[in-house]
Amino acid sequence: MHEEVKKHTKKIYNTMKNPKHTFAEKIKEVFIEIFIIVFAVTLSIWLHSWSEHKHQQQEVAVFLGNLKNDLQDDINVLDQEKEAYEEANLGYETILGYTPMQLDSIEKAAGKVHFPVHSQGPKINIGNYEGFKSSGKIGYIEDEKLKQKILNYYQRSVPSINEVDKVYNDFLFKCFDKMIDNADKSEVKLYSDPKFKKSISFLIMIGKNNIRVYDKNVKPDAKELIEAIEKELKN
Repeated sequence: MHEEVKKHTKKIYNTMKNPKHTFAEKIKEVFIEIFIIVFAVTLSIWLHSWSEHKHQQQEVAVFLGNLKNDLQDDINVLDQEKEAYEEANLGYETILGYTPMQLDSIEKAAGKVHFPVHSQGPKINIGNYEGFKSSGKIGYIEDEKLKQKILNYYQRSVPSINEVDKVYNDFLFKCFDKMIDNADKSEVKLYSDPKFKKSISFLIMIGKNNIRVYDKNVKPDAKELIEAIEKELKN
């Protein structure tokens, strides 16, 4: 393009210096050359912008495809974590249901009370999102509603999972501390302790709340985002 502009500029110069042409002819030829230069530059800029825009949208399409896969994995992980919560809750409810006599019988039979140990924390995949965002390419997404859904999911829904799981784990570790402190005592005394039983009750309550957060908040957001991505990819 630089050579083309240079060529037409030189032609304008030669036209103005040509003594064989009248002034009107010179003006006409100069006007034509200027028009060619402007048209060529404008076309070049438009083609460059079109090519860049096409490349950006190709990057968006790849990103959305990867994000859709991540979201589907998220839903599967949340379902697995939900099952883990439900299984743990059943175990805790069994412990709370033991009477001192039943605990004494278990101890005399050299048995052990099964205490469910499952540190919660679904591994939501944020790699594709963080990489695309940190590279400053989120702005390439032209559908503003889709963009907001993506941002809301990763900046609101995903952190809410981490927060509720942290609360659960805090109470779980308190139970561990209590078990360690009473390692030299009988299980009858440990599992009959009102404070220990209260901690287990809170574990059950928080577990049920976290299941609700998964089912009522995060999973619907993920499914809605998948539908929005599928719609965008079809366009």
